Amino acid sequence: MQALLQLISEGFVLVDGDFRVIDMNAEGERIEGRPRAQLVGTSLWDSWPDLKGSPLGDLWIRAMRDQVPVALEHHYSWPDGRSAWLEMRAYPNDGGLAIFYRDITDRKTSEEELRRTQSELIHASRVSAMGTMAATLAHELAQPLMSAGAYLDGATRMLRNMPAAEVREARQTIGLAAASIRRASDILSRLRAFVSRGRAQLETHDLQAIIADAGVLVLPQAQREGVELRFELDRHARWVKADAVQIQQVLINLIRNAIEAMQSTRDKTITISTHLMPSGSVEVSVADSGPGLDASSVQDAFEPFRSTKDEGLGVGLSISRTIVEAHGGTITAEHPDKGGARFRFTLQRSRAAA
Repeated sequence: MQALLQLISEGFVLVDGDFRVIDMNAEGERIEGRPRAQLVGTSLWDSWPDLKGSPLGDLWIRAMRDQVPVALEHHYSWPDGRSAWLEMRAYPNDGGLAIFYRDITDRKTSEEELRRTQSELIHASRVSAMGTMAATLAHELAQPLMSAGAYLDGATRMLRNMPAAEVREARQTIGLAAASIRRASDILSRLRAFVSRGRAQLETHDLQAIIADAGVLVLPQAQREGVELRFELDRHARWVKADAVQIQQVLINLIRNAIEAMQSTRDKTITISTHLMPSGSVEVSVADSGPGLDASSVQDAFEPFRSTKDEGLGVGLSISRTIVEAHGGTITAEHPDKGGARFRFTLQRSRAAA
């Protein structure tokens, strides 16, 4: 038995129906940092007291009770201060359990580093997009702020020698100024939320509101280029599980790409639509009336560093795919029969508010 156990590259512990340790291999000793002789014959709960009442301990109890295999990735801490990520599996064995475990700390560290790198790249993409939109947004903000200043100047002049009959007019003027300031503040708030750094938080959000906010940020560029934005939103596909800022980024990437693709097109229309799919997920579509995509572009659209723009890095669609897949969805590009290009991605529907 011991000779066979030593051939196993993973840590191994065999316990009987009373959770008493029957055997252990050398890799198990190495991971545990304790000799086999110290553990064989002891109760699992005595030798590993922190298992009592823990999710891992409950998992072993369920595996023993139901005699079914179970598996779990668990961050384990030893009494001597060591800790590691362990991949642990248990299989029924003659009324007891055969427990296998291996150290996956390096893999978990690499995964976390990859997530951190992706987060940094996504944030950098938002900052880059903000830079492109900054001049247009500055122009957009100038008008309501100038209007607010003019309204307040007019109200100040009225207040100097204002007859009682003009009180209502002064109040209306001040109200118009306040509305212009609120409009400018809303634009700044959307921009600040868009560029802010943060971990993805999948929560229930109103998809129509996410689309509306993305539309506000790209509308100045669309108006400057003579592009009409159309919205066809399914009321049954309104509530989704998403990180609102990241999905807003995907929409802005797709809409801005569509605007730039139609620079030489006479009819410039972008249609953003949503609908509930038979699978229960929500699909979002961004379709334009531009020249469309050829077969190779459809196939390679989401590969990084593939850009048709001289000044582009070609990471926008790749980042969009990363975001959508992190949401548990898919994103595709296609060339519809009627022309133009269409990008579609899916999100999880939230039934909490549906």
